[in-house]
Amino acid sequence: MDQNRERTGRFLLRHAVAATLTLALLAGCAATPTDQRSASLSDDGISGTGIVAQNTSGDGISGTGVVASVNGGDGIGGTGVVAHLGGDGIGGTGIIGTISGFGSIIVNGLKLEYNNKTAVESDGRPATLADLKIGQVIEGVAWRDARGDLRLEQLEIRHAVSGPISSIDHDNERLVVLGQTVRVNLAGDDNQKTAFAALKVGDLVRVSGLRMEDGVIIASRLDQTDDDGRVLVRGPVTTATSNAVTIGDLTINLSSAALADTLEAGSRAFVAGRMLADIFSADVVVAKAGLPFDERVTEVYLEGYVPSDASAGLSVQGVPVTGIDLPADIKPGDRVVVSGQVSVDGVIAAREISQVRTVITVLRPNQLVRPARIRPTTIQRPERIERQRPVDRPTVPERPQRERPGDFRPPMV
Repeated sequence: MDQNRERTGRFLLRHAVAATLTLALLAGCAATPTDQRSASLSDDGISGTGIVAQNTSGDGISGTGVVASVNGGDGIGGTGVVAHLGGDGIGGTGIIGTISGFGSIIVNGLKLEYNNKTAVESDGRPATLADLKIGQVIEGVAWRDARGDLRLEQLEIRHAVSGPISSIDHDNERLVVLGQTVRVNLAGDDNQKTAFAALKVGDLVRVSGLRMEDGVIIASRLDQTDDDGRVLVRGPVTTATSNAVTIGDLTINLSSAALADTLEAGSRAFVAGRMLADIFSADVVVAKAGLPFDERVTEVYLEGYVPSDASAGLSVQGVPVTGIDLPADIKPGDRVVVSGQVSVDGVIAAREISQVRTVITVLRPNQLVRPARIRPTTIQRPERIERQRPVDRPTVPERPQRERPGDFRPPMV
């Protein structure tokens, strides 16, 4: 009896001690500050694979981790809860560049996956994936999936200018559209040269390409189009007043335009409108940042041309680039892709600058393309008459059997 009483006492003592330790641990956890692991502007971070400094608290993995939201909380940008500033989240990737292939969409050497949920626009209007063509310049936002692949959440086809040709120099492969000088690169291709020679003043064309420092557009694709009543130009503003802006050699009257933003000299703009009596009448005017991405995007791939003087600081397409020096084999006027982290003030902290070749211009003049509506339907061939063969065809013809009467003998002579 005494032994049973002693075992029971030891059992109760052990449970009492365990309960006391559990309560102590819980109290210690409750006293731990909730922002112990938060990152701020003064915190250090590991670009690309570690903690990214944020305006408010929260850990994040730039490019592959989670972007913090304003109110905190966890979220996977692009595939789950879209996060912003503060909290944990995965940063997105912003891309501005030229389509060079398909399978996936190939831009700036990146393979961009897509599906029927990818939002597509063309110069601010709804479009579809079927509208994508090699040589077009796109602006997109993508997110890393569980396998590390980049999947496009949204993309916009960005044309540099769309409107009537006012002059064209077939020999020097230049043309002017809405006051914008456009150079094409036919690379000696006979088919492209024939197509370009078919263009004439007054034809409506849609130009995809990037601008050099002097404002000349290097076309990566040129499409002849039907008149849909809309013309547009996208580029840097050289002069600006309260009533007009100038882009290239085109001065645009703003008196009838819906001004979404105030434009200044040096800013970039997108202007869409109509041609009325051969005059560009603007309907919509929007200021465009060099990197038009929100705070969810922490990594960028930007294609553009190296300016002539980078001594005061390198910039590509008007976007300041820091972090590394220009490679020795890259010179002013070269076409490059800059990849790196983007700061809140729109500066790229580059990790790589690589040279790319200019995509050969693709021309699609209407005169050289047969519209689908006039193509002949599929030719119906007449039915073939099958040759009739005997059902039982012997392999060896029968021979008649020769019979001689057994009792017949020729007469004796």
